[in-house]
Amino acid sequence: MVRSKIRLLCSDISHMPLHYVLRDSGVTQKHGFELEVDIVNVKQGERPVRKIGDRAACLLNGDYEFLSGLHHETYVYRARGDRRFVYLAQTQNDWDDRLIARPDIQDPKQLEGRRLLTARAPCVGGNLERALRQAGVDTSKVEFVFSQSRTGTSCHEAVQMVVRGELDAANVDIPFDLQGKKQGLNAIELPARPVIHNTTICASTDFVRSNEETVLAFLKALIAAVHFFKTEKRKVCEILSRELAPLIHLDGDDEVEYLQQEWSKLLSAKPYPHPLAVWNVYDLDIGHDPKSNFISPLEIWDTHSLRLIDDGGFIEELYR
Repeated sequence: MVRSKIRLLCSDISHMPLHYVLRDSGVTQKHGFELEVDIVNVKQGERPVRKIGDRAACLLNGDYEFLSGLHHETYVYRARGDRRFVYLAQTQNDWDDRLIARPDIQDPKQLEGRRLLTARAPCVGGNLERALRQAGVDTSKVEFVFSQSRTGTSCHEAVQMVVRGELDAANVDIPFDLQGKKQGLNAIELPARPVIHNTTICASTDFVRSNEETVLAFLKALIAAVHFFKTEKRKVCEILSRELAPLIHLDGDDEVEYLQQEWSKLLSAKPYPHPLAVWNVYDLDIGHDPKSNFISPLEIWDTHSLRLIDDGGFIEELYR
């Protein structure tokens, strides 16, 4: 039996373009449930604000059925003998962060000797540093400035800091590269990187084993939301304009449309994890820690529910 209400905790507001569409597009009702979404560090109604460090406990305690994110702690738990985490699906396998810079910076190499704002998390700052090295930058000559908090306004603030000359460059989410370009900044091209980030669906193994119908219904709705995102541009933009734009300070319909366009390219119709993306997120952090690197990169993953849906023809039927 499918649970009538499913609760999802989102690790960062940057995941919410898809999750607002998942919640508000009508796909969850077609699969028998209503979706309630909470976002780390964002106040919503009377529900308690969850902190980044609360995520694992909230899932294991049963406060939420699913979690979007938690890319590294799962391996640490497993290395300690706690096998209660599992990843079920991955909707993006390519790094989507963008790099904006002052008008006089045209090339990644020009970032040497400059101040660059990013986040400390390995899947953000770690990927940025590796991408810069791929582009020929001596990252020991770059002054990385780490943001103190990750909130809905942080990318908007980062754009303004570069515009004011307080920083030379900043690592931002889509569509803040467009927002920066509209204010005279440059968007610096960096090498593509496969990475597990954003809307990674995590659950507890106990819940998955005892709630197979609910898991299948949630994953079908997630896949249907990806299809909706790709094929219903106008409706998606209406949802993003209403729900997301005010929270993250988007400036105009062009930024909303650009967000929909770029995410449509990134979202996978079949949300399997790419092996290079799994290896990347593992190697960024866990692979160098002898306390946990004996855990295989794939031990946390279980895609059998996704495979059941896929083999049943659900995805092909959507896109037919």
